[in-house]
Amino acid sequence: MRGTEMLKLDDKSRLTLPARFREELTNEVTVVCEQERCLSIYPRTVLNTMMEPINEAPSTLLRVREYQRWAQHRAEDATPDKQGRITVTALQRLWAGLDKDVVVIGVGNRLEIWNPDKWIAYAETLDEKFTDFDGEIVPGA
Repeated sequence: MRGTEMLKLDDKSRLTLPARFREELTNEVTVVCEQERCLSIYPRTVLNTMMEPINEAPSTLLRVREYQRWAQHRAEDATPDKQGRITVTALQRLWAGLDKDVVVIGVGNRLEIWNPDKWIAYAETLDEKFTDFDGEIVPGA
């Protein structure tokens, strides 16, 4: 999934997934709150695979319990309706600072939903970091 779309939440806080992404997101998805105060929409199988090591880690470790709580307490499973809509919950909208207008970006294995002003400011910092970047992105890869 790649690209950027300017969209709106409807009066029931539903987001209509862009047509070009629907094929990958037609079945069950999970909406999660991410770092940088955006939301992500993952195919549920992708997110489950990513979370497997965390969910299988020993709950006797405080850091594990805290991350499990942080990463999952606002997460919501959803199945897009026939029009390709999913609901963004009040907790998720609050976390990401979303109102009516949103920016949806494709980021490989997920979509991200951003407050437009936050996205513009953040995208500028990305441009500064990567326009002339010539280093290693993933250490050791």
